[in-house]
Amino acid sequence: MSLSRSFGGSVTVATLTLLLAACGGGGGSAPAPAPAPAPPPAPGPISALGEDPCNSGSASYGLTTFGGELVGKQAAAAVVGCTGAITRPEWSQIEGPSVALLSAKTQVIHFEPTQAGTYGFRVRFNDPAGTARSEDVRVTVSAPAQAVRALVRNHQAVRMGGKISLRAWSPSGEAINSVNWVQTAGPTVTLQNVDALAKQFVAPEVTRDTVLRFRATVTTSSGASDTHEALVVVERQVQAAANDSNAVWSGDHISRVYAYRPNGPYAGALVRCVYDPAQTNSNLCPLSQLPFLAQDVSAGQIPTVEQVMNRVIVSHDWLGENFEQFLRTHDTNGDFRRMLMSTTAVVLGAHVRPSFYYAGTGAIYLDAANFWLTPAQRDTIDEAPDFRAGFGNSLSHYGLWRYAKNNGSYFRFFDPKLRVDRSQDDLLAAAGWLMYHELVHALDFMPPGQYAGLNNSLSAWGNIAPRFSARQLVSDLVSSRFPLTSNEMKGLGQVKFQGQTATATQNAYTADQVAAFFSADLATDEYAYSTSREDVAMGVEEMLMSRRLGVQRDVAFVPRTTESIVTSNVRWGQRGRVGDPRLKPRVREAAALVVPWLPSSEVDALPAPIAMRQGDSWTSNLNLGPLATPTNARDRLRALSAAEAWQQQVIEERQRVHQFPKKLPPH
Repeated sequence: MSLSRSFGGSVTVATLTLLLAACGGGGGSAPAPAPAPAPPPAPGPISALGEDPCNSGSASYGLTTFGGELVGKQAAAAVVGCTGAITRPEWSQIEGPSVALLSAKTQVIHFEPTQAGTYGFRVRFNDPAGTARSEDVRVTVSAPAQAVRALVRNHQAVRMGGKISLRAWSPSGEAINSVNWVQTAGPTVTLQNVDALAKQFVAPEVTRDTVLRFRATVTTSSGASDTHEALVVVERQVQAAANDSNAVWSGDHISRVYAYRPNGPYAGALVRCVYDPAQTNSNLCPLSQLPFLAQDVSAGQIPTVEQVMNRVIVSHDWLGENFEQFLRTHDTNGDFRRMLMSTTAVVLGAHVRPSFYYAGTGAIYLDAANFWLTPAQRDTIDEAPDFRAGFGNSLSHYGLWRYAKNNGSYFRFFDPKLRVDRSQDDLLAAAGWLMYHELVHALDFMPPGQYAGLNNSLSAWGNIAPRFSARQLVSDLVSSRFPLTSNEMKGLGQVKFQGQTATATQNAYTADQVAAFFSADLATDEYAYSTSREDVAMGVEEMLMSRRLGVQRDVAFVPRTTESIVTSNVRWGQRGRVGDPRLKPRVREAAALVVPWLPSSEVDALPAPIAMRQGDSWTSNLNLGPLATPTNARDRLRALSAAEAWQQQVIEERQRVHQFPKKLPPH
C-alpha cells in the first residue's frame, strides 16, 4: 500500500508553497532576515506525504504533515532543520476543531481529530541561521470509510542516540491478535519489543534532521485488519563523547528541554547550567548565575511554590503543570519545598530514566513516568526500560519491595494498553517516595547546615567538593558511625545495582541465605548496598513515607523459580523495617542532618516491624493485619483474575528508579 493511499486526505501543498514564496517566511509576523552579501538559504517547501521535507537543495528548513488524516487516526505536523538545528519551536492552532497539542514546544506535534475538516497550525521557531520564523500548515481530515482498527501513538521528535517507543492500539475496542511493524522511510533502525503491542529503538546518527516512518498493521480478534503509520523526526544534536573526560554528560543522552517559566528569573541559565550536552567540568555555572533555592529564601522561611517553579525545566508543559499541582496539593507540611532548598533546579523529562540527583549541577532529574495524570500525557513518555533492568538475572533469588497502606498495596498498576486517568492520590503514590529519595540525595551533599557558608563565585560542585573530598557528607558520617557489615550483601549490591558480573558463589546463594545476610545487618533495603549514599536515602525515605504518609515499606526474599514472583513463597520478609530498634539510631542521625525541622520523636514513633509469614506468597503477605490468615500461594493465584495477576507481577518485578551513579566532576 502506498503512503498516499494509506493516508487519504491531502495537505494544501501548492497553496502553502506559494505563501512561503510570497511572504519569505509565512504569516508575515516574524522579522525579516538581516541583509547579507549573499541571500540566505531559502525556507524549505512543505513536503507531500512520504517526501523528504529537505528535498530542496537550498532549503534551510522544511515542513511536513503526516498521519492518518482520517477521523480517529493520529495526525502530525513537523518542522525540521535542513542545514542546521531548529531552536525554540512553538506550535499553536489557528484553524479547525480544537485539539490538544501536548508536544507544542517540540519539532513535531501530534493530534487525534474527532471530526472531519481542515486543521491549521502555526509554528514559530528560529531557523538554522538563528532567524525567527513563523510558518502555517494545514491538514485536511476526512471521515473513514470503515471502522478504524489501527492507531499508533505517538508521532514525535528525538535527538539522535535517544530511545523512542511506539505503541499500536485498536480504537474500536476489539482485542488485538497481532501487530506487524515495518519501517517505511529513513535510516534503518532495529525495532525491539516493549510488549506485544509496542516497539522501541535507538534514534540513529544523522547528518541533518531526518524523518523516519513506521507502519503498524493491526489484526483484531475478528480477523479485521487495518494499518497506521507513525512519524519520528530524529534531530541532529551532537552529544558529548563517552571518552571526553571534561564533558559533564560524557556518554549520556541529553534530550530537548526548556525552562517551564520562560520569563522566570533564571530562565536564561537553567538549561545551560544543568542539562546541556555542551557543558564541561571546567565551565560549571557559579552560584551567582544559578544559586541554590535556599539562597532565594529568608532564614527560617519555606520556599513558595512560585519560587520552586522558577527553577523547573521540562520536556513538555504538562509536566510543569502537574508538578506544580503536586506541590500545591500534597506539600501541606512543606517538606518537599524545604528539601528542594538544596537543589538548583528540577528537570522533568520524557527521556529521563532512571531518575537521579547530580552534585555537579546541584539539580535533580525526574522521570516523567511518575507525573502523568492522563493517558494522552502518558503517550508522550518514552517506554524504554531502566537500563538496569537485567542486572542480577543470573542470581538464584529475588529481592522484592513495595509500599503498603492499610494492608493493601500503595501502588496501583495502570496497564499501558488501557486509557485510564490517574488521580492526585495516585500521583502522590507514584511520585512522593521518589521525591523524598532524590531530595535526600541533594540534602546529603548540601545539608541545611551548609547554607550560610555558600560561596557564590563557585559552582554547586565547587561548594560541595571540599566536604566530599574530606568524607564529610551526611552519608559518610552515618556510615562511619553505623557501618553496614555484611560483605555478602555489599557484593550483591554491586551485582544488582551497579552491573557487576556475579560470581559462581553469588549465583548459588539461596533466598534463605540472602535473607540471613540481610536481616542481621542494619540496612532498611537491599538497595542500601549499592552505595553509602543510597543507604542514607533509603532510610530517610522510608521514615518519611511512614511518618508523613502512613505508608510502610515491605521487603522480602523469594527463590527465583519458574513460578511468577508473586506466587513464590516468601523465605523472609518484613513490613516497616525502618522501625527496628537496631536501625533507629542511624536513621535518627541522618534525619537530624538532612531534615532538621523534624523532631527526633518522629523516628522514635516509628512502629515496630511486622514479620511476614514464611512460606506464604508475596501477594498473600500483603495483608499482615490481625485478621490475616495463611493462604496457600496456588490457591491465591487461582483467586486472582488474569488481569490482577499481571498487575501484581508488573508492580513487583519493576526495577527501582533511583539515583543513577553519575560520576562527579574532578576535585
